[in-house]
Amino acid sequence: MRSLRSLFTSPKPEARDEEAPAPFRGGLPAPEQGFVAIGDIHGCSEALALMWEKIAAAAPGLTIVHVGDYIDRGPDSAGVLRMLSERQAKAGDIVCLKGNHEDMFLDFLEAPEEKGERFLRYGGLQTLESFKGMALSGVRGPEELRKTRDAVVEQIGPETRQMLGAMQTLWKSGNVAVVHAGADPRKPIEGQRASNLTWGHPAFGKLARADGIWIVHGHTIVDRPTMANGMISIDTGAYANGRLTAAIIRPDQEVEFLQVAAGK
Repeated sequence: MRSLRSLFTSPKPEARDEEAPAPFRGGLPAPEQGFVAIGDIHGCSEALALMWEKIAAAAPGLTIVHVGDYIDRGPDSAGVLRMLSERQAKAGDIVCLKGNHEDMFLDFLEAPEEKGERFLRYGGLQTLESFKGMALSGVRGPEELRKTRDAVVEQIGPETRQMLGAMQTLWKSGNVAVVHAGADPRKPIEGQRASNLTWGHPAFGKLARADGIWIVHGHTIVDRPTMANGMISIDTGAYANGRLTAAIIRPDQEVEFLQVAAGK
């Protein structure tokens, strides 16, 4: 019999299919203006603070695009949401894209009775634990899920709720598109289903795009950030190893990767 804790956790995808992707025939990434993309944060507020400091020194003034998965699995999802909503409200220099974990969280907020167990199963338990005063031992039935949802809504406040509701699934500049999980390489980037961008597509990484668009993404953990075959992969598993990665992308230049390790 599986333990109670195991029911609320699941492994994140660790690697792509071994099949080699087709060659990408586009040029270098050429955004209209330089920007920075930050990989999956997953509740690692300390790593996010360190990364923002590093970006301020290495690439001051550039827009920062976060690829999603701010919550679940890591220790301080509540802190990450607070940091993002406060910076977005005060500085306005960041973009917050929707990851699949935000998708599940929003489903939980809207319909806790139907969607709550799924949210908890894939890392939501750690998210709830990051809020103050949460009693989680009884979160099993519809009534307990509704009460828990109400307590979370009260704590996150209107600014964070507004940020969550306004998240985009795509940010694009020049020949570079930033998404959470991937895209169908056979379709125009602006014509994608939201689920392709937020949850991924089976042909992503196997077929090359014919339109020369570079895709910056997280969602799939890689040992080190990579730039190859039209993909810039920046999820290095912050929740598991403390390593958070960002990519500085400037017009017609090689991508510069930044990395921080929380606690080091």
